[in-house]
Amino acid sequence: MRKWHYTILIFFSALTALSGLLQSTIRFLVGPQMLTLEPFSDWLLVTNIITFIGSTLILKYFYHQRYRLALAAGIVSVTSTFLYAMVIFIILEFQKPGNLNLPMLILSLSANVVYAACLLSLKTKSNYWLRLAGVYMLAIGLFLLITVIRSLTTNSFRYNFNLEKIAEWISLANSLVPVFFIIHFLKEHRKLTTRPSPIHNLSKNVWYSTGAISLLVMLISGIMLSSECYSSLYWANKNFERTKELAQRSEFRTFVNSKGETLLYRLIKPLHYDPSKNYPLVVSLPYGGQPPTDTLRQIEGAAAAELLSIDSNRRKYPAFIFIPHCPPGSGWGGLPNYPSVDSLVFDAISSLDKQFGIDVNRRYVTGISRGGYGAWNFICRRPDLFAAAIPVCGGGDPALASNAATVAVWAFHGKKDKNVPVSSAQNMITALEKAGGHPIYSEFPDEGHNIWYKVTTTPGLWDWLFAQKRQ
Repeated sequence: MRKWHYTILIFFSALTALSGLLQSTIRFLVGPQMLTLEPFSDWLLVTNIITFIGSTLILKYFYHQRYRLALAAGIVSVTSTFLYAMVIFIILEFQKPGNLNLPMLILSLSANVVYAACLLSLKTKSNYWLRLAGVYMLAIGLFLLITVIRSLTTNSFRYNFNLEKIAEWISLANSLVPVFFIIHFLKEHRKLTTRPSPIHNLSKNVWYSTGAISLLVMLISGIMLSSECYSSLYWANKNFERTKELAQRSEFRTFVNSKGETLLYRLIKPLHYDPSKNYPLVVSLPYGGQPPTDTLRQIEGAAAAELLSIDSNRRKYPAFIFIPHCPPGSGWGGLPNYPSVDSLVFDAISSLDKQFGIDVNRRYVTGISRGGYGAWNFICRRPDLFAAAIPVCGGGDPALASNAATVAVWAFHGKKDKNVPVSSAQNMITALEKAGGHPIYSEFPDEGHNIWYKVTTTPGLWDWLFAQKRQ
């Protein structure tokens, strides 16, 4: 191999390391939500191609050095890693079911472990850094493989929550793997002298151009992803401020059912509450999924409660506002193979009926994302409890939609939603109409998952909600 070959090898290895460091940093900042950032799928595609090019060049080096075992294992590892990344890209970009992602992940990790072990077989003194890379990769690969397999046998929320935190550090550690190769290739680069050749100069120029284009595309994609990350953090902080304000305006309460199951919740009474009158009840479902010790963040995403608890709206729409906490590792129902506390919430609602003057014909439920799934699930499971629902960015089981044919529904969704496919809402609306229901459906063609600001500016929405009565 010529000297410029090593320059290209070093360059693409450096690009791989830099992209890995940026991605790890963003993962530290926003956690699993990184996958839902709008530009992430494009970023994943770009960095996967760059990594593939760099890895292929390393395999070419193994071929020239006649490292046959490392070459064979490397081919399997690079191919499986590339295919796994493409599976994730397809899931994110085209909202296809992720049936292949787990098998491909295990295959990729297993191939990487074998690849790392083969690097350890390079015994010559000059391959010290490659062997060190093998040790490093083997440790990371075995840890990840064992962790993934163990996660399949446990449903512990705390374990999976801690696993995500560990995965953030592992992701950072994994981004440093190219550094070992860079050091090795720098040593090889210093040993060679430049030998000019017109044919090789043409090839060199093509590769230099490819490298420049790769760098430019990665920079553009990285800037877009970083900008979206900043925006996500900004709005997350804003939302948390609203959550704290909501907590201050609400009463913290506890409900225990006949089975001894506990539900924490917040309650806001109507402004100037008169015990002799009956008032509507608005069930505002938060996102859920927060740590068990963070009772404040457990009500994040109860956007309807945040809006309706403002004094001006409390005067205009006097109502009880009920915000249940979602226990860690649970949801509001509607999500396949995911634990639900819907029955516990229904029991708590019945308890409130006995304590306060609640109009049982004017109970409403609304939620965003996981809360949107919950809103659909609540009216399908207990249509007798609710007069109306506003599911936002949610979905459910169309087979159960006929149960909610008598419930008034105004559903919202963004056509470009990558968190919850727009088909989730469309299928529920279609099934509801076939069952004789008359739902209203608002779809925003240019919006993704964050459409609440669009929902709140929809004319007549809250007047429509509070006008609904159960027949």
